[in-house]
Amino acid sequence: MRDTLGRLHHRTRLLGAVRSGAVLLLTLSMGALEACGAGGAGYGGAYGAGGGFGRRDERQFIGSFADVRAMGISRRYVFSGTPSGIAIYDRLLSAWLPPFTRDLGFGDDRITALAGDPVEDALWYGVPGAVVIYRPATEQVQRTIISGVPDAIVFERGGTGTGDALVRASGAWTRVSRVGITTPLMGPPAPSSVVVPATIGDVYERFPGLRAGAGLLLRDGESGQRADRALRDFAVTAGTILPERASEVWLGTNGDGMYRVDPTFQQATALRFGPIESGIGALALAADGVWAASLGTSALRGGLSFARDDLQRWRWIDGTISVPMIGVRANAMSIRAERAWIATDRGVVRARLDASSELFAWTALSGLPDDRVFAVAARDDGAWVGTARGLVWVSDSARNTRTRGIGTRLLDNVPVYALRFMGDTLWAGTASGLVTVFPTSDVAEGMRVGDTMTRDPALRGAVRALAWNDTVMLAATDDAVVAISTRGTRRFSRMAGLDPRQTGAGARLAVDDRTIVLTGADGVVVYTRATSAPRLLRVPLDIPAPVLDVAMSRDWIWLATPLGIARFRRSSDGGVP
Repeated sequence: MRDTLGRLHHRTRLLGAVRSGAVLLLTLSMGALEACGAGGAGYGGAYGAGGGFGRRDERQFIGSFADVRAMGISRRYVFSGTPSGIAIYDRLLSAWLPPFTRDLGFGDDRITALAGDPVEDALWYGVPGAVVIYRPATEQVQRTIISGVPDAIVFERGGTGTGDALVRASGAWTRVSRVGITTPLMGPPAPSSVVVPATIGDVYERFPGLRAGAGLLLRDGESGQRADRALRDFAVTAGTILPERASEVWLGTNGDGMYRVDPTFQQATALRFGPIESGIGALALAADGVWAASLGTSALRGGLSFARDDLQRWRWIDGTISVPMIGVRANAMSIRAERAWIATDRGVVRARLDASSELFAWTALSGLPDDRVFAVAARDDGAWVGTARGLVWVSDSARNTRTRGIGTRLLDNVPVYALRFMGDTLWAGTASGLVTVFPTSDVAEGMRVGDTMTRDPALRGAVRALAWNDTVMLAATDDAVVAISTRGTRRFSRMAGLDPRQTGAGARLAVDDRTIVLTGADGVVVYTRATSAPRLLRVPLDIPAPVLDVAMSRDWIWLATPLGIARFRRSSDGGVP
């Protein structure tokens, strides 16, 4: 400890790995945290209005926390710094807290130092010209201006002090009180007077075996995986240790999230939080949560992510050697039993959601009309697949031969943007209008909508999205949302409160008995059916990124964005607070 602090008395280069100890540093480029924030102090944005976890539970935005850049620990919390913000784990309750992300004011400024507070359960980090304190229990963000660029944060130890932070910035030391008062110091503090947060150097110094053995201990190889699934070694990039519990080690990796490690018994527990990558292209509901398919923007990982409704359990399914998912964009997803069918820009992928996590893919080489798949509708024995050049049936019987399973092709050279089953009838939104398909046991005969269905001119143009519940089918075009009654004589009406021109390109729809949700690149309209009252949520004021897909359960509205998953709690009338 004394040797470590002695190094702080000199102007050493601290941008990188710090030996044995001592000051926990996080150096990220300006671009590394572009997904994290809008900057500024306070709560920032609509997500942070009000304090307390009850308020945060109404609206949460969660990116990927797989790529850990730095870690810190307080008496109760473990902090994990990533390009999506700070993940916060309650080690006493073994539960995740809402992360500290852009919705609370986590800015774009380059972070130069990070440490967990040993006195109170708070996070301290430095950016050029300031020190920021974040208190998870109250969601309080305090920004204190100082001169220079902070590169070290330590804490006073007892005595006449109150445990304030001592921050080194541009070679000068400053005391920063817990209420934001700064006091310049004449020189560096005495080693015996401060508490220096632990780093990965301290972990390796205490447990030398982890330096060489951590890679094997944390290897990403789960039981029951297929033989062609690559076992990946993720490098340890950060770590910390609790002083009073030396056997409790926390390690972060460059793609597999955070681990709690017992070095004595050589055991590691993965603590995953957030999706496998931040970009989310498609969503599909599960019984107790939601599945999210990647957007293909990460070079580290790609695939499927499951989030339980309470956001405490996350599961990741990677691609395989034969079906890689890194860089693959998901456009839509449909789940039937234990199978997920994913429409991507490189064909259609079927993923088993059981322990095997088996993946199988069909592309144009397999017989698809086009590799660009925009829509998919799953059935028990296969799926209808909408591509940029028509509609095709893909049987689930194909296993080892890539060309097996391709069935009837319809609507040749017509882009199919949306598919939805209503009973046994498949409705297709295409570039040429709304089409119904009537499957039989062996073949499917396509039939364009007749005169009765085209009373509204909007249905003769491109239909971008479809949604259905027991009483109505909704079709979104470039300038209207048309409601089609599915009971008795079909009636058509335009939804006055739903205008795709408000939400922008890339329309997606969700509907149930209480609410209709229309999404796009510019925002989201939440339409309460009982009151016919629409509410517009704009990008980036209310939602930090364009919305690419939507899924709606009884209690939640889930949104897919290039920066992560946004989750809104539904109020009693089905809307959002």
